[in-house]
Amino acid sequence: MILENAIMQIELDPTLPIVNQYFHKPTGQLFGGANTDGELQINGRCIPWQEWQTVVTIAQNVVSYQTKLVNSQIVIHWQFTLEGSNLSISLIEINDPEQKLESIGWSNLPILICNDSSYRYWHMSTGQPDPNAGYKMWATDAIGVISELELGPPKPLIYGAIWNNQVCAFVDSNYPLFPIVHQRTTQETYTIALNTYQYRVRGEILPMLQITVGFLGDINGDHLANLSDYRLWINRSHSKGDSLYYDAVKYKILMHYAPPSAGSCTNLEESEEIIKAMFHITDGLPQIIYLVGQQLGGHDGTYPTLGGGMNPEIGTEEQLRQLSESCQEKYNAILSYHCNIDDAYRNSQDWDHRYVVESENLGEDALNIHGSISHTLDVETNEIFRRLEEYMGCFPITKTLHLDNMRLTNTLNQTGWEEIGIIEELVCGLIPIMEWLKKRGITITTEGHNGLPIDPSILVSGFWHYDSPDRMRQILHRRISGGGRGSHLGQYTTADYGICNSLHIDFSYRKWPPDDLPLDVRQKHFGWVPTETLTWTLKHNWKEIVDCLYLGTLLHHFYNEREMLIWDEVDNGWRITYAGDVVAEVGIQSPNSLKVTMKEIIVAKDNDRFIPFNEAIYAYSKDGSNHDWRLPLDFQGVPLQIFTLSKDGRGSTPIYKLSEQTIRLELEAGVPVKIEKR
Repeated sequence: MILENAIMQIELDPTLPIVNQYFHKPTGQLFGGANTDGELQINGRCIPWQEWQTVVTIAQNVVSYQTKLVNSQIVIHWQFTLEGSNLSISLIEINDPEQKLESIGWSNLPILICNDSSYRYWHMSTGQPDPNAGYKMWATDAIGVISELELGPPKPLIYGAIWNNQVCAFVDSNYPLFPIVHQRTTQETYTIALNTYQYRVRGEILPMLQITVGFLGDINGDHLANLSDYRLWINRSHSKGDSLYYDAVKYKILMHYAPPSAGSCTNLEESEEIIKAMFHITDGLPQIIYLVGQQLGGHDGTYPTLGGGMNPEIGTEEQLRQLSESCQEKYNAILSYHCNIDDAYRNSQDWDHRYVVESENLGEDALNIHGSISHTLDVETNEIFRRLEEYMGCFPITKTLHLDNMRLTNTLNQTGWEEIGIIEELVCGLIPIMEWLKKRGITITTEGHNGLPIDPSILVSGFWHYDSPDRMRQILHRRISGGGRGSHLGQYTTADYGICNSLHIDFSYRKWPPDDLPLDVRQKHFGWVPTETLTWTLKHNWKEIVDCLYLGTLLHHFYNEREMLIWDEVDNGWRITYAGDVVAEVGIQSPNSLKVTMKEIIVAKDNDRFIPFNEAIYAYSKDGSNHDWRLPLDFQGVPLQIFTLSKDGRGSTPIYKLSEQTIRLELEAGVPVKIEKR
């Protein structure tokens, strides 16, 4: 049975819902599929084909298989559709009268086979659960030539593709947890198969499985069919992130953190000073501020309690509401909070064994984690929604919230919690929480990929630390915004800035830890910090703050205005191509080299910036410079307003010389300049 168009010829089995063979006409490439040697699995048990009754229906480029398992009366309706170079395989309907269907698996039923070991591969997956980090599964990836892969068991992947620069082949699906498996089975054979599809989880029915078997040519304009085309296809095909984060200057203000005897490091009045300074230094760009430790007990101190009330160390409830209003009315800002729905402490009034997974380490005080939360049972008891309602009653929240340290592995290897695994924590736990918040107009940022064994955009729209593998950036571009690459403590490199680096070290008003903290207390509470300070302050680190804003954040926002078309690794660096003829060359000439161009306009050169953004141009030099910059066409031959920026607002006009197409700017080190059309 054949599905065929100008690009593909696909041979299906005449009686069973499997693909036998694919032929990609433009390249003459032939790929294998499955045959009747394999079997479908129902609830983990292989079912011989003779136990299925099948009715096949054929329409133009659509083949339907209605398969019935006679003994249990389970009916599964599959549909195969050819559209362009993609084969779509859909579960249209499942009739399960006895409600016994839990999972569908594929035993020795690959969905695609490549018999050419010269193809290259890319795997995006995770490591094994890490017992030293709450069994998080750290994101990792691998790239190479199929012939170099060792023979071995199937590897569960989040994303993966193979290519030879003529065609890029892949399998993708809407199943959220390790949807595919890749395997080199013999010297010449590489297989891609579907992982087990969990249809029913704790009585909840998952969305019907939607699969794409794709064969991409050049879709990004570089005359190659390779990994960048695959990642661009994924980026375009999967859900988008909240555009709220595309151009917002996002940062945290640490207010109160261990040890209690040291007091707070920032109060609400001092927070407004920071917000006001950020408003002025960016000339009013939108801000999102997450307060850390505004709740009773300070940072993390009383979780899982969320609505315990205001922390008296940093101000009053009325002051907080006034600050929230000022942010909206005066500073073009959204005030929100750093929150935690994972960690649990014994002193919390909401410590509850119905949903708390107790840690083996009891801790020495309230700042050591005593347990974590089973999101599944937190949702099923409705306790998380009660606590979130209380939280919103205590603190004014709009549009965004930062959830720290999200995990899907809280119950792994924990005695008594064996029935709740990763898929339960995702489908019955975190996803319902995200949906509940979204219905209230709130989207979420989180700490980072941080051990989540999924594409994080399923749950969130922004990161604090951008710690996904670099080769995932094209997939996540604009689906996950904000965050920073590299050091969490402000030790940023040119490569970090050039790839994607926004603020991701907390601000505070006073140094934290304070200089006068006794050595034994410092070691106990901050011994894990490899630097002298955990935060940046206006007084001590203003230069670093402004550097990061103008070298990193604004460049990140500039990138967010356009698609990422190509991610190439060149020598020891990267060449990243965006729509609109924007090319970023990062670390190619040397580790500290950076050049970003937009056609003939230089946007970034090493530690200098000339960024067209938001109907203006933002110019900056970390070390000071005196250069000619080519103006964008809409800035040529028109009256311009040019001024410096500081924490106090607009300042004097810098020394400059304007010609027909260029402007020569004398940039003082660390002093931003904004150029506007009058």
